[in-house]
Amino acid sequence: MNARADILVIGAGPAGITAAISAARSGRSVTLATDGDIGGRAMHASLVPSKALLHLAALRNTRGEKTLLDAPEAARFVEDVERLVAHQAARAAERLTDTGVRVLPGTARFASPESVTLSHAGSTSTLSFERAIVATGSSPSFPDGFFGDQVGPDGETIFAPRHVRWLRSLPETLLVVGGGVTGAEACSAFLDLGVRVTWVMDDIGMLRRFDRELANSLGDVLMERGAKLVHGKRVTSVVRSRHADAPKDERVLATLDGGRTYAAERAFVAIGRRADVARLCPEAAGVRVDPARGAIVVDAYGKTSNERVYAAGDAAGPPFTANKASAEAWIAARHASGQRVAPKRPEAWIEAVFTRPELARVGTTPEEAMRRAAPFEVRVASYESSTRGALEGAGFDRHARGTLKVVLDAEERIIGATAIGPGAADALAPLATGIHLGARADLLADLFLAEPTLSSLATEALR
Repeated sequence: MNARADILVIGAGPAGITAAISAARSGRSVTLATDGDIGGRAMHASLVPSKALLHLAALRNTRGEKTLLDAPEAARFVEDVERLVAHQAARAAERLTDTGVRVLPGTARFASPESVTLSHAGSTSTLSFERAIVATGSSPSFPDGFFGDQVGPDGETIFAPRHVRWLRSLPETLLVVGGGVTGAEACSAFLDLGVRVTWVMDDIGMLRRFDRELANSLGDVLMERGAKLVHGKRVTSVVRSRHADAPKDERVLATLDGGRTYAAERAFVAIGRRADVARLCPEAAGVRVDPARGAIVVDAYGKTSNERVYAAGDAAGPPFTANKASAEAWIAARHASGQRVAPKRPEAWIEAVFTRPELARVGTTPEEAMRRAAPFEVRVASYESSTRGALEGAGFDRHARGTLKVVLDAEERIIGATAIGPGAADALAPLATGIHLGARADLLADLFLAEPTLSSLATEALR
């Protein structure tokens, strides 16, 4: 069977859904091809389940529960996640239907610069397109031999983010391996669930893209809450014990470069992801892939080296965040369908770490501004000066530290901001808007937002 679409979207995660709906609203015929469930890995395997785990951890902290999460509560969590995922997936499918998007199951591979083959249930068809948007997401990336004789995490003794939704029991001790956002969130969540956590990261340390002072402050809080932080050496392997009678807290072993080892009952591994584009055969369409990053090379509108093909989200490279994926998809879809749209502004995309306390950034950090060797200024507001900040515990609870920084250039334009504390990502929202609009500090300084809110900290810092 041969068919044609004005716009073909490949992938059904946050980027694919956003792209398909945005393109369909232009009146063009849109087909979405997916070899997985609507919602993609983000909804079914990583983003939604992990945020549900964080939500459960926050509830337990609010209730003052410090004991290890028991089996019945863990079982209820699994059931709640199943319901949440099913609801979100059904809602996404309904939105696609309501906007007239045709969804085709199957694995898409480029056959030429303007067509793909779609394989499903033993049959193959050809689908030609005027424009295509690649939104195939990313997949975990592990070094060869990292898990010893195992190909990857077994989902039991050694598990990864995609296994969180099936956690029917928790260990007493846990190794969290990986110094990125996922590792930080896992460390925080499992601490609140009563697990004794050792967070192991490499010589780069924790959260390297974030403000050093605030990231280190988060590390201090996690240690105050009971976590053991280990950094300075690369983890070379994470393996199960070979001894069937090994003590419970020695069932998994992490070995660092140099030979030092750390043991626990289980391990959670989050050491990296890579764009999932190789199986698309991008070379058949003349689509260039960066060999170092493994991601499709795109311009500010998401267009690839083939003017008919766009890419968005994880397929176009890091950071692997849902808001970045949706932003790129929206821009690519509008550009591909001939609608007016501005080029992407990644400097205005907030990156958040939903730990306790939260950590967030947007635009330029103070360290990045310093490396540019151009004049800049940093203005600071303390959560303690805000009624909402005080209500959230800043100044009273040593674990609810709160600071917001704004980075200004020589003309006092807002070029960056970072925050740590409850609701840090929300507190940065006015500043992200200012960066997006190229605003000067005085434009937001005379804006008085509702009190008590955390967003008012942003405008206070500018005064």
